Amino acid sequence: MQQAVRTPDRIIASIGDLPASPVIVSSLMGLTADINSNIQVIGHTIMADQSLTARVLKMANSSFYGRSKEVNNLHEAIVLLGFKTLRSLVVATSTHSLYQHVTDERFRTKLWEHTLAVAIGSRTIAAVVDCPQTEEAFLAGLMHDIGKLVLMQKLPREYGQVTAAVEHGQGSFHEVETTQFGFNHAEVGRLLLERWTFPTVLSETVAAHHRPMAAAESEPLIGIIRLANALAKHLKVGFDDGRVDDLATLPATARLGIDIDQLAQIQDRIEMQYQSDRQLFSAGA
Repeated sequence: MQQAVRTPDRIIASIGDLPASPVIVSSLMGLTADINSNIQVIGHTIMADQSLTARVLKMANSSFYGRSKEVNNLHEAIVLLGFKTLRSLVVATSTHSLYQHVTDERFRTKLWEHTLAVAIGSRTIAAVVDCPQTEEAFLAGLMHDIGKLVLMQKLPREYGQVTAAVEHGQGSFHEVETTQFGFNHAEVGRLLLERWTFPTVLSETVAAHHRPMAAAESEPLIGIIRLANALAKHLKVGFDDGRVDDLATLPATARLGIDIDQLAQIQDRIEMQYQSDRQLFSAGA
């Protein structure tokens, strides 16, 4: 393959409709962004996707919401979850479906588990530090490594070599990618989110999650994603590259004003919520 093809712009331009943001996701993103949207319309839109319908009901009936009475209709589930949580679930479901296009089962499983843990961790950290962008944090965590998925789909042989190098301790993903391709998954992720017309704050957070911390001082979401990423690796969820044993020493931890006791509480919450949400996306969900 010629080097000219190995640029983020060319890779994104060659994606076509795989992966693509499905029509139903685009519709629901728009509907849930408007607090005055008709719940019946949202319900009918969700029902066009059986898998999404099942997951909405499953989440509404999860122990996280502590309902004594079973939720068995979409209207009640939407009211219970709220538009922001529903939007996160819609994007998570859509993102999860993209992983099925990767033939390397071990890679896609590890990447998805890490992605989910970072998304949960990001939302948890945002709540602890009183950041009002809790669902934005979840979405940024969910999308922070989407560039890896694209690279594995478009350059499976070459990216398989990247993964092997990482697992043999030759560097982190973004380091090995930069050496081999001249760019990394964060850049690819930013371009993809721009193509999907995601909010700029999300695309820029994804782009910056491996940049030096000084370059990210103005955006708290970047520090949140950095810490959530480190926490997921600390919990040994997904790939183990760049794991930090003492999370209290991370610049993001200090920047967010999180102490050791809060770190322990955040870790416990992530572990509990991760096990619950992991079941949400298990086979037959």
